[in-house]
Amino acid sequence: MIVCKKLKLYDVDLIGLGVLVAFGVAAWWLVVVPWQRTWTGYQDMAAQQAEMEHRLQDEIVTLEQRQQELVQLEEVIEAEVGGVPHAGTLSGLLQEITDMAREANLDLLSVAPKPAAASGAYLVSDVQMGGRGCSHDFIRFLDCLAQRNPYQVLHDCSITSSPMGPGLSCELGWTVRLYLLPDPSSRDEGESS
Repeated sequence: MIVCKKLKLYDVDLIGLGVLVAFGVAAWWLVVVPWQRTWTGYQDMAAQQAEMEHRLQDEIVTLEQRQQELVQLEEVIEAEVGGVPHAGTLSGLLQEITDMAREANLDLLSVAPKPAAASGAYLVSDVQMGGRGCSHDFIRFLDCLAQRNPYQVLHDCSITSSPMGPGLSCELGWTVRLYLLPDPSSRDEGESS
């Protein structure tokens, strides 16, 4: 036989139960919900941090590659700069041009270099030349000039038949524009001032 006692509820019991429920709800909203938000935010931040670290590692690898490429480019530039004539070598360049004209069977009548003028990071000097010879010799001279020094350009030229010359001789006039770097000593002085 089962004996049941009647359970009597008093007003105080209902009030106590209400307080416990309110305390539980308040604890849920004040402790559990903020903790869940903090935990979710922490997980999001951890994922973002991992992604940023991955991107940073990729950027470090890219930066190292660019630094290696930069070193290679600096070496190439240094090699190229070594081949570019300097302002102090102008007389040697003029001698080389006159030697090439003689090799091409041209008679030089005049060589008139203009003073070098600054044009950006380099100097430009025009050299006006006049001479006499055959047109095909002049073409051979221009070809040799372009091959030996790529830092000079034929600025203008003229070929006219010579009334006084023998056979196929022509009067020749041309201007060669020389591109030069400033002397290293003058660049060092300019950087120090």
